[in-house]
Amino acid sequence: MLFTAGWLTLTIQPAAVASTYQIGRAEQQDQPHSTAGIISATILDESGEPMMGVTVQVSGSKAVYITDAKGYFEFKTTKPSETIRLSFIGYKAKSITLQAGKSQRIALDPDSETLTDVVITGFTKKDKKSFTGSQTTVKAKELLSMGTKNLLESLEAFVPGLQIVQQNNLGSDPNARPDLNLRGRATFSGAANLPLFVVDGAIVDVNYIYDMDMNTIESVTVLKDASASALYGAKAAAGVIVITTKPIEQGAIRLNYSGTLRLTTPDLSGYHLLNPEQKLRYEELAGVYTGSDPAEQYRKDLERDAVVRMIRSGVNTDWLSKPLRMGVSHSHSLSAEGGDQFVRYGLTLRYGNEQGVMIQSGRERVSGSFKLSYNRPNRIFLSNNLTVNRVSSDEPNYGSFSNFSRMNPYLSPYGTDGQLVKSFRGDRVNNPLYEAKLGSYNQSQNIDLLNTSTLQAWIGDFRVDGDFSFTIRSGSGRKFRSPLSNDFRGDALDQRGEMVENQSKGFNYMGKLMVSYNRTFLDKLYVTSMAGANIESSSADASTYTSRGFYSDNLGHPNFALGYRSGARPSGSDNYSTAAGFFLNGNAIYDNRYSLDFVFRYEGSSKFGKNQRFAPFWSLGGGWNIHNESFFKGNKNIQLLKLRASLGYLGNMSFEPYQAYTTYDYNKNINYLVGAGAVPRGIGNPDLKWERTLNQNVGLDLTLFKSRWDLTFDAYRKLTDNLLLDVTKAPSIGVVTAKQNVGEVVNSGLEFSTRVVPIQNQDLQWTLALNYSYNRNKVKKISNALKALNDSYAKDTVLNRSTTPLPLYEEGQSLTALKVVPSAGIDPATGKEIYIKRDGSYTFDYDSNDRIVFGDTSPWAYGTLSSYLFYKGFSLNASFGYSLGAVVYNQTLASRVEGADPQYNADERVLNDRWKKPGDVAKYKDIANRESPYQSSRFVQKEYYLTLRSLSLAYETEAAWVKKLHLRRARFELLSNDLFYLSTVKRERGLDYPFARSIELSARLSF
Repeated sequence: MLFTAGWLTLTIQPAAVASTYQIGRAEQQDQPHSTAGIISATILDESGEPMMGVTVQVSGSKAVYITDAKGYFEFKTTKPSETIRLSFIGYKAKSITLQAGKSQRIALDPDSETLTDVVITGFTKKDKKSFTGSQTTVKAKELLSMGTKNLLESLEAFVPGLQIVQQNNLGSDPNARPDLNLRGRATFSGAANLPLFVVDGAIVDVNYIYDMDMNTIESVTVLKDASASALYGAKAAAGVIVITTKPIEQGAIRLNYSGTLRLTTPDLSGYHLLNPEQKLRYEELAGVYTGSDPAEQYRKDLERDAVVRMIRSGVNTDWLSKPLRMGVSHSHSLSAEGGDQFVRYGLTLRYGNEQGVMIQSGRERVSGSFKLSYNRPNRIFLSNNLTVNRVSSDEPNYGSFSNFSRMNPYLSPYGTDGQLVKSFRGDRVNNPLYEAKLGSYNQSQNIDLLNTSTLQAWIGDFRVDGDFSFTIRSGSGRKFRSPLSNDFRGDALDQRGEMVENQSKGFNYMGKLMVSYNRTFLDKLYVTSMAGANIESSSADASTYTSRGFYSDNLGHPNFALGYRSGARPSGSDNYSTAAGFFLNGNAIYDNRYSLDFVFRYEGSSKFGKNQRFAPFWSLGGGWNIHNESFFKGNKNIQLLKLRASLGYLGNMSFEPYQAYTTYDYNKNINYLVGAGAVPRGIGNPDLKWERTLNQNVGLDLTLFKSRWDLTFDAYRKLTDNLLLDVTKAPSIGVVTAKQNVGEVVNSGLEFSTRVVPIQNQDLQWTLALNYSYNRNKVKKISNALKALNDSYAKDTVLNRSTTPLPLYEEGQSLTALKVVPSAGIDPATGKEIYIKRDGSYTFDYDSNDRIVFGDTSPWAYGTLSSYLFYKGFSLNASFGYSLGAVVYNQTLASRVEGADPQYNADERVLNDRWKKPGDVAKYKDIANRESPYQSSRFVQKEYYLTLRSLSLAYETEAAWVKKLHLRRARFELLSNDLFYLSTVKRERGLDYPFARSIELSARLSF
């Protein structure tokens, strides 16, 4: 009737279950009174709540009984006592002898191993004993211990190999979705490096995950290697993240509430700007007030005198604080669920409003989900899950935070009349605070509907599984710039003011059907098999247009636009793709010792050339449970010792749908008698193939000392070939480049995680956890177009002076290698930089051909160190993140120290560390030199950082005072994120949007 790792068939005798009168009496009495000849009991969970649907099996009999809504059962007997066995999913089975005529209250203990001994793949549940892949499973409670901001950031703390790409510009922007990689970058395209996301069997995009309600999540399983994720075939090369939402609990209707209040403050610890006196001194040394003739010198003296007067009057504007605030965010989630052993239902509503630390920035989330299921054990199971999300976002209308951080401290944003001034220094410097007060806005809204229907049916010894899901998406956005903005200074009146409006919509569906068969051979060989097929379709439509000419700052609507920008045209895209696949999975385990797993998948997609539509993908894995060998029996110190190995080919299809086709675009500048001419946008390639990754993995799982210490180790190698890259074409074809399969990249790495419980008793438990990751990649082959692009970068003077070196992909080097020209420092005599050529000679002349690799922007070690302390309902948790050995190109040094424009504010090192006169030994060029520096090794630094990701104090109780409030349990938590960030690199963090620290108070109540 009920199952955990396998199927258990029981004979049900409805007539033997408690009569209607007895059940009714049980509902009226808290503790039913038994009489002689009757066996009865009330079954409770770990919190003392009655458990409905517990299976009661009488020893020596085929009779089975089910507890009612009060957790009560009873049956007649002719014996003085009966031995019964109680079982329920997620709880340890218990056998107990009951005396006739004496009713008891029996508590069942949760069985954490029952739920963690299976691996959820999104296709099926696999027994860990025979699982040969590499995976990490994270439970809901662990995720919430990192805070409720978003799932992606919380998940990174627990999964070795999963890394959020650092984006120094975006900081804590609530509308900036973090990018993440699993086991490194396998391709040149950033989007193609994202893992695949699956929610309850349905594939969703990363934006859905970013806005997901974390309170609805039961667990997250990250599938890393071929054996774990091969069932996803062409989509699994970058890994798979499988999210399982909370199941519906049976019983009388129950309410659960989760609420969070979060306060967020900007972290400006990386900013060390000049004060008014220092800024004036910098301007003097930089020659700002030095004229080339007496007349110009007179004007310069007047300008300097004006600055001096402002400083003496006490003007010291804190520009950094002007666009910032304390963000006050709150979120609420309310769920109701109930049902019996056959029909269950659940409804969840959620509202969240996240305020960013920059004024006008924020993200509002509203969602609702409804679950309904019907179950006839070992016969049929039906369920439907409908979720609707609406996300509204606001961006600051005044642009980047850097517009404020560069402002001079001796300038006041207000004039003598108390009004905001538009600009300073004769319109050379705009006032960003003036822009912030205009009627400009930048808003967007997205609505997602996800519906997933599932079916399980048992036909003899076979089980049929099917599911069908569809997603409907719609989005819109408007970005309005006021006609009063300085951006339109000098434009004609009918060209001032601008609105960019975009619309998007999409529809996806996918379905799969599977047949499973399990059987035991020779008493010791247990074989599971599954075969199936799937189909899917995806369509997306988007359009954008720009209107110009708004006369009013307050009428930011397309209806009030006078027209379009001269020569402009609408833009958009219309994408459609389909795919189908067939798959087979076989798994065998002999005597709980030796396991073998095989997956084969044959998949086709319209995204690829007509000659290469279908491709095979497969995996083969093996496992050895050494702890079950006879020579380990009796060893009480080793609970698990398992070796794993896997090999397989996975694919990648995260690309545009028409790259294999010849496509055209109309050009209004080419006119014929019959209309506008069409020009090629891309040249088709009927032989365009799938990117594929040969994934190899070996692993070790170890658990010792009654689960007081466990360890997992993995080593992997991923070779990705057939990479889609642009190749150079002859000009006569009509396009410069076209797509071909010409690239190869290899990733290799190590992953390690361990958990130790140094203290554990009835009241106190202390757990320490550590995970470590290492990844290195190497480019094996690139296209001629990419080589030509590297050459063009080398010859581009502007790019060579950029504060962010562009990636240069070369065969034999890393995708994330940092290449610059080596520097011997600053010449004390002239204040110029001395460069080192490839032959070792010194020169003042920069040559980009002298670039060499100065390290890798990927660290040689990164991970998390965590501590969990529990004492009588209290918990104190801390999680630290670390990264060791990555090299960074310090943008602050290249643009705010050297390369600084004295017209704006700068880092304080501009005064102390720059060359000023012959004989000075300095790190940076002549202070009067305003040129952006060439990319050299002077700005390359090795980074080691440590950050306190989260610190929390929580209390959970089921005390009597909670019961008096009609609650089953209550949990209160105080949590902080990003309390400190310690780094060996001194630089400004959060250039376009500052980083932030937060503290949140949450309550979770169960009624």
